[in-house]
Amino acid sequence: MTKALLSRTNQPNQPINTIHLGLGAFYRAFCCNYFQKINELKKNSIRVLGVSLKTPHLVNKLKKQQGVFTALEKGKTKTLLKKIECIQELLFAQENPKYLLKSLANEEVNLVTITVTEKGYCLIPSSGKLNFNNLDIKNDLENPENPKSVIGYLVYSLNLRKNKNLTPFTCLSCDNIPENGKVLLSAVLEFAKEIDSDLFNWIKEYGNFPSTMVDRIVPAITDNDIIDINKSMVLQDNAPIIHEPYSLWVIDNKIDFNIKHIFKNSEVLFVDNVKQYEEMKLKCLNGTHSALAYLGYLSGYNTIFESICDKVLLKFIKLLWINEILPTVDAPKNFILTDYTKELLDRYNNQNIEHLNKQIAIDGSQKLPQRILRTIEENIDNNSGFELLCEVISAWIRYTGGKDENGEIIKVIDPYTNVFSEIHENSQSTLDLINGYLKIENIFSKKLRTNKKFVNTLNNSLSRQINKGTLVSLREILN
Repeated sequence: MTKALLSRTNQPNQPINTIHLGLGAFYRAFCCNYFQKINELKKNSIRVLGVSLKTPHLVNKLKKQQGVFTALEKGKTKTLLKKIECIQELLFAQENPKYLLKSLANEEVNLVTITVTEKGYCLIPSSGKLNFNNLDIKNDLENPENPKSVIGYLVYSLNLRKNKNLTPFTCLSCDNIPENGKVLLSAVLEFAKEIDSDLFNWIKEYGNFPSTMVDRIVPAITDNDIIDINKSMVLQDNAPIIHEPYSLWVIDNKIDFNIKHIFKNSEVLFVDNVKQYEEMKLKCLNGTHSALAYLGYLSGYNTIFESICDKVLLKFIKLLWINEILPTVDAPKNFILTDYTKELLDRYNNQNIEHLNKQIAIDGSQKLPQRILRTIEENIDNNSGFELLCEVISAWIRYTGGKDENGEIIKVIDPYTNVFSEIHENSQSTLDLINGYLKIENIFSKKLRTNKKFVNTLNNSLSRQINKGTLVSLREILN
């Protein structure tokens, strides 16, 4: 007998006041968990329109179950299943962009959250500036009523609010970008300047774009996961998510008072210096996640858990933290960095969280500048070593070549996939490969492109990995 679909406990009777752009697993596993707790304390105070910008697949699934889904928290020894009901309405933006613009301009909407990953901001990774050559940005400048990018939607909806004499909504980026609020505001202002100088000045004066730090491991869910989750449920959920127990949301104190009040008693941490938290997390967690993803995959491992169980990779990660990452981190008050990395190892060792290396490896060209390359630049400035960080870059170069150590095809997902493929095809040596990658100015800064020590170190690393394989190469440099 077919089970009935999951549905709402209570039907909503109040207007939407929060819009999320970039509906996906992380948002539902992270922000929605916080919103659900808030709503349980404050009687449905956060009511969300969840928007997918690129695909209708998830929206269609969730619509059939009234926006409701379950979140499965998987710890090392126990699990917890929670029903999440904060999403009241759903939209695939491309089907009705005018409706989304109108919704963003509604007086009741006071909060917009964003999870579109690094590439969704349409930035030049090496500089953080808006990429006006991006096809979505080009479209949005020419088609104000039919935007495609998150930047276009924000600017045009803010213009509508300005024309209606409404205050701007508070906009929270929840993506792994250093100083994400400042970066988002900068991109919005760059775009607005092209549209209208008055709009530019209005956003600059009244816009509220607090920086945030988000931290929770959310693996991609599989069909088997969905089957397993539904075995214990009375109603059928076709869109569940899985996450680890750990969660930390840090938001800049400069957030609008009314929004801050909503988050009261929600376990969200409000601080004066978000940068310290995001730097710690980007370098220590995201940096080593990328390291394990590329090195682990090339070593024959599918998940972070499998990778960290390898003694060579474990030793590599520990030394990477101690020797090349932690010296560059300005720790928040009352945080002991060595304790933080021990906690990260404990999280990586959760065998119930199958965080796929290939999932983390997606869009490396957008992620590595923040996670790895900036740390190398800081070590150059400090006259410190960066040999282990170069091992990560070498693994990424090999991974994006599209073949593993057994000659099996790797499906590379990255905006520069075709560029990478061409570089590999036309290179006769490791130095050719490196020079080909370094020419991509949107990824590598001038400081790195022109630093002989960096180029030589990377060349030695890449040559060794290609000739000896990943694990043998790492053993050699670790001994």
